[in-house]
Amino acid sequence: MPQVVHRSEEENISPLSISGVWRSIAAQLEVYRERPAPTCAFLLALATWLAAVYRMLRPEERNANTAGICLDPAALYLAQGIEWRRYLLHALWPLEPGFLRGCLSSTALMILGYSLEYELGTFHFASLLLGLQLGTSFLLLHFRFSLCHSSFEPALAGLAVVMHRANPKVHTDGLHKSLKLPFEIEPRWHMWVILALLMLQAYAFPEALVAHVVGLAAGTFCAVRDPEAWIDSLRSIACRSFTFGAGAHVALLVFSVTFMPLAVPELPSDGFSHFQAAFADGRAFQLSWWRDGIPSSPPLIHMAVGGQISGEAYFICKLLISFALPLVLSSLRMWAKFYAGFIFILMMYAMNCELWRYPHAGFFTLGYLVIAFWKLPSVAPMSSKQRVL
Repeated sequence: MPQVVHRSEEENISPLSISGVWRSIAAQLEVYRERPAPTCAFLLALATWLAAVYRMLRPEERNANTAGICLDPAALYLAQGIEWRRYLLHALWPLEPGFLRGCLSSTALMILGYSLEYELGTFHFASLLLGLQLGTSFLLLHFRFSLCHSSFEPALAGLAVVMHRANPKVHTDGLHKSLKLPFEIEPRWHMWVILALLMLQAYAFPEALVAHVVGLAAGTFCAVRDPEAWIDSLRSIACRSFTFGAGAHVALLVFSVTFMPLAVPELPSDGFSHFQAAFADGRAFQLSWWRDGIPSSPPLIHMAVGGQISGEAYFICKLLISFALPLVLSSLRMWAKFYAGFIFILMMYAMNCELWRYPHAGFFTLGYLVIAFWKLPSVAPMSSKQRVL
């Protein structure tokens, strides 16, 4: 005879519910109170706030370049003793002014300190942070991604990748029943949300995007040193997992809005005979002919930054790109449907801009992404045990 099992209220709490989110935050704060203070993360957060107060008291040095704080390519290759401020203080200077960015950065440091530094140890954590800061600074300055590099946000993005791989957990067994949760808390998801908010509220979004991408690449290089990471990646590709497919389409979305022309403002003066002649002599099969012979608008992000497309479209682009990585890594799948809808709205905004006459490669790619994101499976396939039951 089947028995009725009574479940407590805590067992029905979902990690993505409102109660699950705020309880996980409160539980982390309670657990962190019992842990020793993270030396490296705490000192770096304190130094960051001291730099913020210094900027508030000295408005004339608010700009990192005029204050002589940021690193430039000359400081990278022509090291001089007189430039000590650039080498020692550039990491403490926020990427952009504002108290919100300082609060988010210090919160990210505290999460990393009480979870990843607690797991790895202070020396290992400090060495990893210093190596990521040096590596990201070199990449940004060597390839001219930045001509005045400051902040440790790229290193934070790299540490987020390492933290996602290490996955330190917080248990609520010893807490009060009001804070107990039926699942293990993974602070890495809180870290991803903070990084997404840092990118979303950036005023110079392209510069922040480049800095975070370089940091993610450096962190991935540190994470893939583990042979198990290669095995997991190959297994994900072989089984055609949702994460691999969604990640590939998100990468295509970022590439299309960043590098692909969106529209053709006008056709050549000789009209379609221009295309007939190009196809007849084979020039149309060369990428250089399409680049030089067909007038094209800038990519979507460049048009948004220049004010050639509405601000709402710019915000949608920032929203889609900022939260893409945590959504791809999560177990959620319904977000792909929302991405399809938002990309369709972007196409509508693109056709209303002044430069729109005919579609270009970027517009066609957005159309493909609408279909692709909509076709991605929204639910996980049942396992063999579930089918039997």
